[in-house]
Amino acid sequence: MHMSEQAIPAASGTGGGGEEQHPAIFATTVCSIVEHGGELLMVRQLNREGEERWNFPTGWMASHDEDGNVQIPEHVVNRNLLMETGYAASGATLIGATLVREHDEDGRRIGTSMRLDYLSSQPRQTSYAINDSDILGAPQWFSPADIELMIANNEVKGELTAAAFRHWQEFRRSGSVSGDVIDIPN
Repeated sequence: MHMSEQAIPAASGTGGGGEEQHPAIFATTVCSIVEHGGELLMVRQLNREGEERWNFPTGWMASHDEDGNVQIPEHVVNRNLLMETGYAASGATLIGATLVREHDEDGRRIGTSMRLDYLSSQPRQTSYAINDSDILGAPQWFSPADIELMIANNEVKGELTAAAFRHWQEFRRSGSVSGDVIDIPN
């Protein structure tokens, strides 16, 4: 399944033949999981409470770039990886998707977003300086066993990070794309 081909909605009013047209309604984040030597790359960020936690390189994806061109998630995820870590990747494979139902402190639904998790392939370190103010320090490599302990000890940014790790585990086990529905705050 090629999400990039299916995830691009037609712009409002551009369709013909009786098709209903509408603008994109979901905000989307893209998450990069990078493997090297049996370890996964993570970055340090602040969670909602302002506490330092580990996360996979993740960023918001606008539907169009600054030149008005449609953005493709597989390209955005690797561009974000470079900005957050200084690592470049040559490919990206969709391994998971999470529908995020966002709520305020009183439990009222305030939004919906989508998180697309990718396995970024053939990573190579570049001389590119980390260019993201949300990143605290240098990226680090962790074994899957270390990440399981970090999740159990609440050392990851949140449930979306844990879901991305589960998606990676399922993809490695079966080759299947997996999905979740998560309520935030959770």
